[in-house]
Amino acid sequence: MITPSISTTELYTHIQTLLNTDTPLFIHGSPGIGKSYIVADVAKKNDLELVDIRLSQMDPVDLRGVPSIKNDQTVWMPPVFFPKDMDSEGILFLDELNSAPPSVQAAIYQLVLNRKMGEYELPRGWRIVCAGNRVSDRGVVFRLPSPLVNRMVHLHVTARFEDFKLFAIKEKLHHFVIGFLGFRPDLLSTEPVIEDDANPAFATPRSYHMLSNILKANENINQIASIIYGTVGYSSGIEFTSYVKVYEELPDVAAIYEGIYPEIKNQPALLYALVSALVEYFDGSEGHKEHLFAFSEMLPTEFGVMLIKDVIIKDETIATHGAFDNWLAKYGEYII
Repeated sequence: MITPSISTTELYTHIQTLLNTDTPLFIHGSPGIGKSYIVADVAKKNDLELVDIRLSQMDPVDLRGVPSIKNDQTVWMPPVFFPKDMDSEGILFLDELNSAPPSVQAAIYQLVLNRKMGEYELPRGWRIVCAGNRVSDRGVVFRLPSPLVNRMVHLHVTARFEDFKLFAIKEKLHHFVIGFLGFRPDLLSTEPVIEDDANPAFATPRSYHMLSNILKANENINQIASIIYGTVGYSSGIEFTSYVKVYEELPDVAAIYEGIYPEIKNQPALLYALVSALVEYFDGSEGHKEHLFAFSEMLPTEFGVMLIKDVIIKDETIATHGAFDNWLAKYGEYII
């Protein structure tokens, strides 16, 4: 039976529910889809402390602590990274739990079940969130003990382009990346090619984020082709470099925001590139808003609606512009 998966957007809501009910959570998902980022973001939005522990790098003694003699008795000295202020509140994030060897899982067992480990007790205001990769991701994964599995809620998360697009626009990822994935959303996540020792890279939201940073430093695709292949994988890299050539056919985006509206070919690759470039160039000024709405009417409906929706993600004040109400009345049915 295939376990139903949720989107990263849904994960935000579910984490909040489980934090409110003090229910331990295990997030299952492929490498690089943003599990750690989302947990950190939820902690920040809730004004909670965050302790991020990568369990695959730990030994049991790192967690339980070293023994010490106190009043002629052996006591365990808990590690410094565990929260100790009993009045504090936060998220204890146990990442890579199912990549940790059984001895480490056994050490963490009591903490998840009873919020204790030896003499250490987790403060009442702290919540436990765990995460790990799937067995199908071909990484090192150990089976979790059944009682530990049964103590947590398990959510399986899948990377989806619409969720990544929200993140990409807000974080100002390079418009080449946003345009390309709009055209080829199926390449947001690809399977590792373990047979290729020369280039084991594969595409994930994390690798596209890295590629965005690289492109911001050097947009000359010909000079960095090998770096692109080594970031998102050869197959996705070839597709990406071919797609970027479409940008050479784009009209002058600055001129569009000055009211010079060219005729646009109805070619999907070109239209995705144009929309991403227009969103990138939008500066929030009244002039830009006016020309944005006017030019969106010249695009095929799907892309005109996409353009306005994407700009709203970047700048919500566009919804207060005079043209927005008329636009919403005309295209509201296309907004899901």
